[in-house]
Amino acid sequence: MTIQASGNSSLEALSSSYQARKTEEKEDTLGRQDFLTMLVTQLEHQDPLNPMEGSDFSAQLAQFSSLEQLMNLNKTMETMASAFQSGSSESDLGSMIGREVTGEVDAVEVADGEFFGGDYTISEPGDVMVQISDASGNVIRSLFPGQKSAGSYNINWDGTDNNGNTVADGSYKYSILVNSGYGYTEMPTTVIGKVDSIVYNEGKAYLQVNGTLVDPDSLVQVGGYGETEEKASSITDYLGKNITSTQSIAGIKGGVVSGDTCTFELEASEDIILSVFNQAGEEIRSIPVLADETSQGSNSVKWDGTDNSGNIAEDGLYLYSVSSASGNIETLASGEVSGIEYVNGEKYLVLKESNLLTGLSSVTSVN
Repeated sequence: MTIQASGNSSLEALSSSYQARKTEEKEDTLGRQDFLTMLVTQLEHQDPLNPMEGSDFSAQLAQFSSLEQLMNLNKTMETMASAFQSGSSESDLGSMIGREVTGEVDAVEVADGEFFGGDYTISEPGDVMVQISDASGNVIRSLFPGQKSAGSYNINWDGTDNNGNTVADGSYKYSILVNSGYGYTEMPTTVIGKVDSIVYNEGKAYLQVNGTLVDPDSLVQVGGYGETEEKASSITDYLGKNITSTQSIAGIKGGVVSGDTCTFELEASEDIILSVFNQAGEEIRSIPVLADETSQGSNSVKWDGTDNSGNIAEDGLYLYSVSSASGNIETLASGEVSGIEYVNGEKYLVLKESNLLTGLSSVTSVN
């Protein structure tokens, strides 16, 4: 058999050719076990006075060896075809950030008594009823948002059952029923919106859409990009890995600060100033720390999200900077990467424990 390689051949053509040939194989094709059985039977029933010649036996063993190699080659081809046809690898997910998607979702989460998640879309006006069920399929709460026009909506649930009791933390299923004048009919539950970030949870990457985690395998439609045309990036390779970065970025959303602690190293105790800058490069807060409140080695200073006037800073991203009489001091952000945030056209790594953000270009080590 001669295999000709072409410079412009593709894995797709190779995969398609292999799949087509595999489909055409006959069901009675002899396999490895069949060949071995025939060989053993032949040895058992040969004429003792006229045994099989050594050359014939060697030839059959060589054929068996060739069969073994072909079987292994088939397995390799199947693996290659499967990998090529799969469109939801973590590397591919990097290209999803900023794109408009539609995904099927039917679960909400309650954590520390707080409910989050749960979107639905209806295609025509109607009276909406939301039913939330436990793991056993029992309806524990029925919500009646009322008359809604066509569009997408969030589920508004306080995390209690029909008796007013707070439910246990965990995952709950929900279903949407709409009455458009002909009785209640269950509708498909989907979330539609732009992919804001990628969240790494329990060893799997999820898309975050309108605050809801969406399994990439549940996507039913993927649209184009919104304000920017992002390309696929290797940034997803950092998910689940421990990194160290020289850039520490805090975020404020709804008046709540995420990544409120700045960490830095000192060679000796000294007076320092923690400065907080907005994305326009303007210093909005200056926090002096005296030498007797610092020490040699690792130090940290917390920011409460207020500016120099005591007002809560506007929603957005804020960069930490530390300086002293001896000059600027390098800030450190380290920890496991738990997600990727998409803010103002830029991608940032999210650190799991500190909730700090950091840019890819500032990463100094990866473990």
